[in-house]
Amino acid sequence: MNQKTLINSFIGTESEKHTIAKNIFLVLSGTLFIALMANLRIVLPFTPVPITGGTFAIMLGGLAYGKKLAPLTVLTYIVAGSIGLPVFAGFNGGLTIFSPSGGYVIGYFFAALVCGYFADKGWTKSYFRTVLILFFANIILYAFGLFQLSFFIGNKNIFMAGLYPFIPGDIIKMALVTIILPTAWKFTREK
Repeated sequence: MNQKTLINSFIGTESEKHTIAKNIFLVLSGTLFIALMANLRIVLPFTPVPITGGTFAIMLGGLAYGKKLAPLTVLTYIVAGSIGLPVFAGFNGGLTIFSPSGGYVIGYFFAALVCGYFADKGWTKSYFRTVLILFFANIILYAFGLFQLSFFIGNKNIFMAGLYPFIPGDIIKMALVTIILPTAWKFTREK
């Protein structure tokens, strides 16, 4: 795996056997990180969608892991939750992907794919490019989330229930990821 991702710059492996073990460890630890961050949540009384740290974990993981490991990690998270493990917000498990907030969970996969794609291109070394990636990934996330949420609450208040309350928190999460990633590159072997 010759990706220009942050994680590969920190953790190098020599053999194929070590690469497989490393990737399994990264996927499992990334899945756990997403689950923990998804359970840092704020419940809003006017929407069925909570504010969580899950988007922070998705964006950070996607940009650090690259286009192969990031989607695999998110898919592992979605499968773990869908089979009943309590990884979704509120320590829920089961078919949450069919709930009002399920579109956002599905969007996690595509946001991680986009983040990973650009991470492999080396974009995470630049603060400006990192912001662009995060902005685009958030648009994808919101598109999936709002689409599914509209089936549960209709289109009348869709932006108030699924977009506007989340923008300030997402700006903070984007700022944190933007500070972390390009700065972390300065401490790697490949600068």
